[in-house]
Amino acid sequence: MTESTPAPAGAARPSIPDRLADAPRSGGLVVPYITLTHRDRTRPVWGKVHAPTQRRVWRQKLCQICGHPLLDWVVVYLRPSDYGRGIGVEPGMHPECAHYSASACPVLAGRLDRYHPDPDRHLSACGDTRCGCRIWRRVTDEPSHLAGQPAEAWYEGWLPLSDYTVVTDHGNDTTPPITGVDVREVRLRKLRRIRASAAGGEQSMDLLAMIIAGRKVFGYGEDLQ
Repeated sequence: MTESTPAPAGAARPSIPDRLADAPRSGGLVVPYITLTHRDRTRPVWGKVHAPTQRRVWRQKLCQICGHPLLDWVVVYLRPSDYGRGIGVEPGMHPECAHYSASACPVLAGRLDRYHPDPDRHLSACGDTRCGCRIWRRVTDEPSHLAGQPAEAWYEGWLPLSDYTVVTDHGNDTTPPITGVDVREVRLRKLRRIRASAAGGEQSMDLLAMIIAGRKVFGYGEDLQ
């Protein structure tokens, strides 16, 4: 995910699925395809996204973790606020890549209750003259308003590739523009909460929790939890 940070030193490393066997690694963790890195992709800037790569991921419907085309089923991670706006801001993933991400990211896994406090502090040039780090200020995502903030609740939703539609909301005077997956008219085929909101996190109406509760009442499946 875009706000991920490396696992704390000494934390157990999740097993790496076959799909990610050839992916670059740093400290034993897979470096997501959209993460900002030096030319040496084993040197990531955790918590920062390479904006041109992210745009390519959206445009070509690629997995944000491995960078390969999405297939039959797509997993998206959502916050209640995303669902309320109708757009999921996290690009889709293959199920096995999503499972790895949920285990490797300490925020999603519940090991950390706050987002990366200052991802910009590592935006410095390295000694490789061919590395793009000298123009990073022009190719990273915008400074995150989530930096250092308490984590919200996060949910995992599944949808068929045929329902995976990328849209842009141009925003208004009070709402910033965003690009993401359209979840307004889509029925998420599987839905589960992967972490609860941290103390002090956003406490807006949790429509996703309400959907899960309703599905349980009507017996839509044990995997919807």
